[in-house]
Amino acid sequence: MYKYIGIDVSKATLDVYDGQESYKVSNDLSGYKAITQLASKEELCLIFEPTGIYAHNLILYCQKYHIKAIIVGSKEARDYARSIKQRSKTDKIDAKVLYRYHTQIEEENITVPFLDTHMRAITQKHNVNEKYQKMIRQLKNLIEATDNADKVLLASLKKQITSLEKSSQKLLETIEGLLVANKEHKAVITHLQTIPGVAKKSALVILMEILRYPKARSHEFVALMGLDPVLKDSGVFRGKSRISKQGGRYLREKLYMSTVVAIQYNDRLKLFYERLVQNGKPKKLALIAAMRKLLRIAFAVVKNKEPYRALA
Repeated sequence: MYKYIGIDVSKATLDVYDGQESYKVSNDLSGYKAITQLASKEELCLIFEPTGIYAHNLILYCQKYHIKAIIVGSKEARDYARSIKQRSKTDKIDAKVLYRYHTQIEEENITVPFLDTHMRAITQKHNVNEKYQKMIRQLKNLIEATDNADKVLLASLKKQITSLEKSSQKLLETIEGLLVANKEHKAVITHLQTIPGVAKKSALVILMEILRYPKARSHEFVALMGLDPVLKDSGVFRGKSRISKQGGRYLREKLYMSTVVAIQYNDRLKLFYERLVQNGKPKKLALIAAMRKLLRIAFAVVKNKEPYRALA
């Protein structure tokens, strides 16, 4: 039998509900100790959302002291609140809603949470690098929209792009260092480079993304990277098939160049691409399909921990 505690996590404080009373404690060690004292002889089970870095220390505390928890995704929590007709939203109410969520979980599925601090460091740097890439794209778009006669403004924009590119390169080098520090990851990077068309930078990005979604299956990972095909039809209207582009933009950019090389030198991808074109598929769509196939091949290489095997 568990003593369930619903917790709404914020930067400085935790709103807590134990089924009878509401409390507010600090989001630090003293607050965590106060929460554990709410349980007497019962085994404690905390229920909270993984609100980024604000929840990391709480997860590490649970990990250290073997405290079980139910970590509820923000969308799940939102949908559950709607299902029980909870329209108001405050930190105190959210803690109560999270407390009630334990009724949706079988006891055998409740475990001690785990936070991979090594992977967290990689993920944080990867997220910052994605922001850098977004800013670089925006600045390049500004250059395209700027009058060539305005030399001072153009020089300023180009200077900012150069600075961001240098920062991005340093981050990638740091990420690479963190990845190769793990012998298993180092071996996987080498395996990925055995795929014709996949160079070192592409291998790093592919591995980083796969590590971010360790439980995703092949087709789910393709969708997470925005390469899943979508079609919009309505009545007599027949839309064209396209990719969703939901996430993974930086990976898609790297994968595009890898695929351009792969359809020339990768036996499996070359046959696949040429067959699609011969069957009437437009070259652009055939290339996207080849990108999707290349990503699935890379996913299999990572999961199987083996080098790429060329066609016999």
